[in-house]
Amino acid sequence: MRLLMLRLLIISLIGSFLNANDVDKEKVLNFLKKSVAPTKNYKIEDIRVVGSKDLDSLKGWKVFFVKIDLKILGKDKKITISDKIFTNGSVVARDLLDIKSTRSIKSHYVLDFEPKYYKDENIIYGNKTAPNKLVVFSDPMCPFCMSFMPDIINLVKKYPEKFVLYYYHFPLNIHPNSPTLIKASLAAKKLGVKDVDLKVYEEAFDFDEKKDEKEILISFNKAIGTNLTLQDINHPEIIKHLEDDMKIVNELGLMGTPRLFVNGKFDKDRKMYKKLVKENP
Repeated sequence: MRLLMLRLLIISLIGSFLNANDVDKEKVLNFLKKSVAPTKNYKIEDIRVVGSKDLDSLKGWKVFFVKIDLKILGKDKKITISDKIFTNGSVVARDLLDIKSTRSIKSHYVLDFEPKYYKDENIIYGNKTAPNKLVVFSDPMCPFCMSFMPDIINLVKKYPEKFVLYYYHFPLNIHPNSPTLIKASLAAKKLGVKDVDLKVYEEAFDFDEKKDEKEILISFNKAIGTNLTLQDINHPEIIKHLEDDMKIVNELGLMGTPRLFVNGKFDKDRKMYKKLVKENP
């Protein structure tokens, strides 16, 4: 859906000018309202700037977090698109590339994890009253997540009085089998099975192509030692949990996995939590 927003921009944002030399939220909003146009399939209902942050490496530049509410014409359905734009008050860009790595810096900037997003049902390890809150968004089919998740889980298990770990599911489109694994994990935890998430990542399920849910569930049951049915993993409560997690993903405008927040702040390098152990032995 993020790509959709780019298609909605009727002019290129790169090199477009704001009539100001300072970075101003209202002027950015006015610019967006002029630059974004409806299509034959969508009607724009609202455009909002929900936050901004200074760029670490570019003095005078900011990233603005944008949300666009769209109504699908001919259907009783509305969607919200999240995106980010960059500006120094004179020009606007929809992305910036790091000159050394040649990679986009867009994913480096994320809204803070607000208190309203912390949910008890997403706690998987640690003590709720611990001084340090770790929040991870992960996909069980993501290779990077497979190496990262066991490390952070085992650390929280070792220091439960220092950390509490909140786990939010973020199945990526490139991993079509992930939603089934996630639903099976949630169903297993609902039955009281211990260390489900750790076992799933250590098992490192490897499905090369889209599989039938029944086939995936057979592999899951064999690996985790459960006897779940398709009805179990598609229970309304399980579906709602996954949908609620994805709502937060969209609210924050997250891109890629794993994504880690430490005490509400985005930790793009995923190293901050290790420093907390050293600082508070």
